[in-house]
Amino acid sequence: MKIFTRYVLIVAFIAARLTVLAASVTPKASLLAHSAQEVRATTANPVLSIYPNPAKGIVTVSLNQRIGLGQDYKLRLSNIIGREVRTTSLRPEDNTNSMAMNLSDLPGGMYFYSLLINDKIVSTKRLVLQN
Repeated sequence: MKIFTRYVLIVAFIAARLTVLAASVTPKASLLAHSAQEVRATTANPVLSIYPNPAKGIVTVSLNQRIGLGQDYKLRLSNIIGREVRTTSLRPEDNTNSMAMNLSDLPGGMYFYSLLINDKIVSTKRLVLQN
């Protein structure tokens, strides 16, 4: 009789665990709506890129969308230890979405560049200089 009771308890425990697991896997409408909002928010953010990477001297800074009026867009370049080595304003009066930047005065190494909108960091990426 004790063995039968143990089997019943084990089966009940496994059934309870599977019920909890199934409930956590079941998609909920609120979660799906929240995920859709996140996707829309991520696609709305501008993407800054610098190429060629790795670079020697002059690079091209490219933004995937036009700069909105009334917003302050900046490119911040930091060295590997986080010290800011250069900050450049990206101006809305420029007709193109790209501009050339001379980095030949910086020593070779790894740098991080960040897009700042109204002094808030939107994205950060890595750049390798071979000067």
